[in-house]
Amino acid sequence: MTVMEFGVTHTGLSDRSPVRQGMDAEVWGYGIFWSPEFLAIPTLEPFAVLSAVAQRTSTIKLGTGVAGLALRSPFQLAKAAVTTDILSDGRLVLGLGLGGVHPKDLEIQGIPNMRERGRISNERLEILYRLFTEKSVSHSGNYYTFEDFTLTPDPVQKPHVPIWVGARWTGKIFDAALKRAGTYADVFIFPADTPTSYYAGAKEKIQAYAEAAGRDPDAIRYASTIWTCLGTTREEAKATANRVIPNMLGVPWEVPDNACYGLGTPEDCVATVEEFAGLGVSHLLLAPCCDPEEATAQTEQFGREVVSRFKGDTL
Repeated sequence: MTVMEFGVTHTGLSDRSPVRQGMDAEVWGYGIFWSPEFLAIPTLEPFAVLSAVAQRTSTIKLGTGVAGLALRSPFQLAKAAVTTDILSDGRLVLGLGLGGVHPKDLEIQGIPNMRERGRISNERLEILYRLFTEKSVSHSGNYYTFEDFTLTPDPVQKPHVPIWVGARWTGKIFDAALKRAGTYADVFIFPADTPTSYYAGAKEKIQAYAEAAGRDPDAIRYASTIWTCLGTTREEAKATANRVIPNMLGVPWEVPDNACYGLGTPEDCVATVEEFAGLGVSHLLLAPCCDPEEATAQTEQFGREVVSRFKGDTL
């Protein structure tokens, strides 16, 4: 059986605290507990959530899923990451994306448009990476100019906290996201709904960008976000997804016929996981698309009946 690691994202403010959710995820066999970052919608600050979960868990990794480069300075991100890594005894996974998916997020940060968001995020990621990998960093750019800065203290993980870079699927993945992954990432996260036929070409581009940056392209690993819903049949689970996902996204939606979703019985989902493994994916980030009151039970069942089938050495 293929070895695969699974992550689950906390479901926000509910009758179960994020700490309780993280503790349960560890018991149910998940490898990473993720906390998202938004400013203008009611979510909790991710590094605080993960630091709290760290105090009540011992083995599960703790990921920002994802922290927004447009929402923080690179110095704040670096310090928060190191702090959480120390408090968790070396369990942080720093998931990064551009952030600012809500228009208000960009407005309150003084970022006028999406193009500017990309430019400032690229410069922040460059600085962050250098803070993690160099001493006495100096930088002169469009947004930041400074000399002789060293990030202290050091994180527990060596050579640095692992960086996972995410992207969005909008009918394609922009080359800028693939370049960020090839230049800086330890793991690239394929967004949900990326057609499986797209994976090989995207990986080739990431590897080419890695080589251009002087990095080992074979050292980059791959993750994917997938929608999941368990049911007595695949058709039943698909019907639930077609009802729930549009409400979650706020737009009309229907599961594509060729979608690689985790829908149906546990055996159906096992087959889906194997399909992802065949694409070279070693980690799946689960996005349950069930009714909210079923989320806990679904997460537990998926852990006990699907995740358990793929246990082994983790990432």
